[in-house]
Amino acid sequence: MRYLLAALTLFLTLSSVFNWDPGPAPGVKIKNFLLYMLVMGLVFSYANGHKFKIQLPSMNVAFIVLVGYSILTYLAIALFIEYPRYDILTSAFDLKNRAVDYMLFFLVFFYGTRTEKDATFVLKCLLLSWIVSHFVAVLDAFGYVQIGDIERRGDGRVQGAVGESNQYGAFVALTLPAAVAMAVGTKGWRRWFWMGAAALTAGTLLMTVSRGAFVATFVATLAGAYLFRRYLSLGKIFSWGLMAGGAMLVILLIVSLSFGDLLYERVVSGFSTKDLGGTSSGRTEIWSTAIAMMFQHPQTLLTGFGWNAYWVMPFRYSPHNYYLAQWFNLGLPGLICSVALLVIPVRTALRSFAMAPAHLRFPLAGFVVATVAYAAATFFVDLYVPWIYFWAYAGVSMRLAMIARERALEPVTVNQPALAPQRGDPYGWIGAVRH
Repeated sequence: MRYLLAALTLFLTLSSVFNWDPGPAPGVKIKNFLLYMLVMGLVFSYANGHKFKIQLPSMNVAFIVLVGYSILTYLAIALFIEYPRYDILTSAFDLKNRAVDYMLFFLVFFYGTRTEKDATFVLKCLLLSWIVSHFVAVLDAFGYVQIGDIERRGDGRVQGAVGESNQYGAFVALTLPAAVAMAVGTKGWRRWFWMGAAALTAGTLLMTVSRGAFVATFVATLAGAYLFRRYLSLGKIFSWGLMAGGAMLVILLIVSLSFGDLLYERVVSGFSTKDLGGTSSGRTEIWSTAIAMMFQHPQTLLTGFGWNAYWVMPFRYSPHNYYLAQWFNLGLPGLICSVALLVIPVRTALRSFAMAPAHLRFPLAGFVVATVAYAAATFFVDLYVPWIYFWAYAGVSMRLAMIARERALEPVTVNQPALAPQRGDPYGWIGAVRH
């Protein structure tokens, strides 16, 4: 199963980065074919007597409610409301791609990885696919290659395989903590590889010049230091922060050779203005306009306008806010479920972190910080392709969390031999207080 998941990751990257996915039939992509084959494989496996245990039921319920309510509102629009210019077929495909498939990606990566070896292997495949996409984006930014749909924006900002600069910046903000956690948690030559990957990711983040991604990274860093404060001393946090700050300064100096003026214009000049609309690039006006329309129809504050309804309204720009888009389209049920699907994995990873062995704490901590960064970044931008990667990442990370929890709950037998003395732990995580 893990090799099929690795193949799914490979073809997802080929499709997103290199724009290559021939598919077994017209209109059918290989990544979709593999996804549905994995779903059917899991169903047949458990139907033929394999023991099935439902884990993380709260995640399953949140997904089912979100998808079910999306389908319900779609049918209400198609059968009763009939918005002008509402494309029934396009919205149906969007519902499949952006709701059902997201749930399936999480489920196959969660239930498809059954052992620590499987989960670790698939996690590394995911991270490597992200590094490849960043590497290609950087090469394109400096004019060395031109691959797929990746191209540098007219204003000089770097775009990636998953969308324009703001979308790509949010995706890079997700991948940076994961790469850093892998660098800290490995040894030998592999550590140098992942340190280089983390440096590449940090440089790519700067080259997107996405202020939303910068804010998200800063917020995630502070949140991570606070959430893990019981496991790391202030001295260790300060030393790591000092090293990270020095590395970022070096990367900033290198990137500034080509992006210095653009960074100054968008970050320094942009944040120094007293005009909130200008600082937010017009986002506050977009948000206030959408909310004002909801107040004109008060019932939509609870129910929303329905699946994909935002795009048939007389708005000029996209919502530039994932949470506002969910609230506008799906009302409070959609907003609550969407937030819960981000909170539950973070909470699960934090609880499992306290009882996990040292080598599993690094990927769990990386996932927590990465999810906080992603959740903060989606406050400033709409995302599409990155969600597929995120739910795959969440699925495999939750498997590691479940493995850590199950090991901690294993009964200790009377005749169990004494444990060997633990090796040195320079990070102070072994023997930390558990709550």
